[in-house]
Amino acid sequence: MADDTQPTVVHSVQSAGSLQLVVQVAPASAIPAAQVRAADIAMDALAGDAAPATPPTTVPALDTAPVAITDLFGTPAEVVRVHALDPDTGLLHIQAIPPPADPAADAPAYRLTIGDVSTWFAPESKANVATPSRPVQAPPGQAAINYLGRDYAAFTSLMRSRVSQIVRDDSAWALDHPADPMTTLIEALAYAGDHLSFRQDAAGTESYLPTARHRLSLRRHARLRDYGVNDGCNARTALVFTVKSNGVIPAGLQVVTQQPGIVTMNLPATQDLTASTTVFETMADLPVSLLRNNLAYPLARSAAYTLPQGAIQAQLNTAQTGLVPGQLVAFVQTAAPAGAAQPFGAQVVRLIKVELLPNGNNPPYATMITWHPEDALTKPLTVAVQNQAGMVQLYGNVGLADHGRTIAVTPMPDTAPAGRVYRPIIEVEDPVSAAPMPASVAAFDGSQDIAEAALLVPSAKASLAPDPGQANLCVKMLGERPGMAKVVDLWTARQDLMSTPPAGRAFAAAPEDGYGGNRRHLFLRFGDGALGEAPAPGTTFTATVRVGDGQSGRVRANALVQIVGSTPMISWVSNPLPATPAQPELNESVRLFATTSFRTNLRGIDPDDWERLAQSDPLVTEADARLVNGYAPCIVGIATTTTTPDGYTYPIAKARLMEYAVLGAPPTIQQESDVPINVSLVVYCSQGSNIGAARERLLRRIGAGAKTDGGPAHFHPTAWPLGRPVILADLIALLGADPVVSLVVSDPAMDPRVVFQTVSGRDNTVDNIKAGRIAIGSNERARAGNDGFHPELGIVRLFVAAAK
Repeated sequence: MADDTQPTVVHSVQSAGSLQLVVQVAPASAIPAAQVRAADIAMDALAGDAAPATPPTTVPALDTAPVAITDLFGTPAEVVRVHALDPDTGLLHIQAIPPPADPAADAPAYRLTIGDVSTWFAPESKANVATPSRPVQAPPGQAAINYLGRDYAAFTSLMRSRVSQIVRDDSAWALDHPADPMTTLIEALAYAGDHLSFRQDAAGTESYLPTARHRLSLRRHARLRDYGVNDGCNARTALVFTVKSNGVIPAGLQVVTQQPGIVTMNLPATQDLTASTTVFETMADLPVSLLRNNLAYPLARSAAYTLPQGAIQAQLNTAQTGLVPGQLVAFVQTAAPAGAAQPFGAQVVRLIKVELLPNGNNPPYATMITWHPEDALTKPLTVAVQNQAGMVQLYGNVGLADHGRTIAVTPMPDTAPAGRVYRPIIEVEDPVSAAPMPASVAAFDGSQDIAEAALLVPSAKASLAPDPGQANLCVKMLGERPGMAKVVDLWTARQDLMSTPPAGRAFAAAPEDGYGGNRRHLFLRFGDGALGEAPAPGTTFTATVRVGDGQSGRVRANALVQIVGSTPMISWVSNPLPATPAQPELNESVRLFATTSFRTNLRGIDPDDWERLAQSDPLVTEADARLVNGYAPCIVGIATTTTTPDGYTYPIAKARLMEYAVLGAPPTIQQESDVPINVSLVVYCSQGSNIGAARERLLRRIGAGAKTDGGPAHFHPTAWPLGRPVILADLIALLGADPVVSLVVSDPAMDPRVVFQTVSGRDNTVDNIKAGRIAIGSNERARAGNDGFHPELGIVRLFVAAAK
């Protein structure tokens, strides 16, 4: 083709296996008609219009102007037909098979070369363009391979395109129909290819936290960053028992939901439970007593009374309660008492002190029970008169139970090998994870300091809502040593073996999805003698696993009412509170938090650290910290939650906060206290103003009540944070904002009525006026009660007069 000739693509379309374009070539003699007809005849022969004895393997190249089409990467398309639509005007119809393309890529572009000149074009996409004919007898040649196509969609597209080229003249196949056998074969091969591709990439993919897909890989990456992955936690609730005799309810007792058609409480051990049955098991041995069945009568009195919201104490008019510190008790009220709109419901609390007090009446002694401050009553509890509607039930035989049914399984292999770490696998359906039992209270007898007692035992609130990050798979292994048939060792599951002593009988358990159904593989890894004890070679193991679909553990209150097995000691059981499982952490959440959680500061250094740590305690509502003369240690003031003057909440919060102290620099932690202030200012208003109305309006603005618009006044307790000083300029600006105020006198030299100090007299007005503030400590809150009968609670006076 001449150098000054430029082909022009008039129209181009592309389908899955076809590329067609109409090209304008000028002058028309650039491609001789003989060569065009030669290519046309050759293609017709290959397509079957004529049957040459030896069909050519490729399209004959045009002698003077060969045609070539390549994509952006230089991959050539296979030109199968060049047809002259109008040789006089140079219009050519070119059909080609494009190279395979990535389905996720943008619209393709191609380069058309005729002779030694070329042009670029981007074809339109058209699904119904006919695929150009291609001879079945022709060898496929070297097919272009798309190395970026490694998933199901890409494999399906590539194989469908390839097969359509091979069987295009065979009308028996309908590749665009989902029920076609060839389509089924393509999809099956694409599925297998997708899995093989994943396995090929697995080593590189699972080696990095951002790209890992397996939960097991994510868990190990996170653990290397000291981050515990939350795999969910089974539901936990409190069970209330009434018994016929004193005794101990064993751990592992199964309590289930109501079985259809069975009204008795006890079910035989061989009872076939329905598929919808939810099974809970007691978490520890529970000592029970007849005295603790129901303490409703000792709680009630001759007249109704109310335990306020936030209360942590109650008095029982009896000395024989059977209660001891560390036990759980449940307040239950199912009917609204007289004067109450609705019943209290139920709340479980943990006792930390049981004390006998002289009563002076009949009986001569009463029992004062104190429970954990975190279990303070969430709302007022009206205790009705005995035998009246709305009577409060106080149950003392209360224990913890969690969701899951224990079954026996066989590990694979079940015998510890010699010379290598024992790593068996357990296949089970719906295993559950559970947080450890709350801390043991064996050494807690109630004689400890109240703060120490609260640290020894967790609150009922914390016991019923465990940390899912501490949950482990509920798997136990019993190992029988070789030659010692009567010696059976108990091995327990842990999240990992990093902190396990060499003699610790523990193993790491990690769940991974099984293949098909709801069954899952549990991978167990025993110790090697350095981190965890290594089982003796030949030790035979059996295992127990707790199973149960996590969501089935979501039960309403009073749903667990039947017991599996013979328990003649128990007369009634129920759960006063509902139970809800914790959901597993999402993989995206693991990737997000595992890389940043180790930056959390768990030591108190500067004031910001102490304020953040104090406010993270549920017992602390407010905190203020500051350095002493600019140097450590800090002084930390805290305000606690409980509304009753119990004297217990502050020591517990202080003891918890001291756990974050740095050795050698402990902070000074102080309880909040009110500082009454004495402020008197002189205000002059413009002439003609209503002095009485102005004085009342200004006092409401800076007082301790509400302003005229209903908002809190300047010295309102809720608007005055802990440790905030009283700034004189703020008061002057607040008063001067009134349109009738012309002057505020704040200098005692100008008017001796000006006062700006604390009621206690620890400071003086002159020094405070010079400093511009009344200094307030980190644990102090300025108070101005403005009660004329109690000036010791703080007072703000305004001497208002008309300007002269």
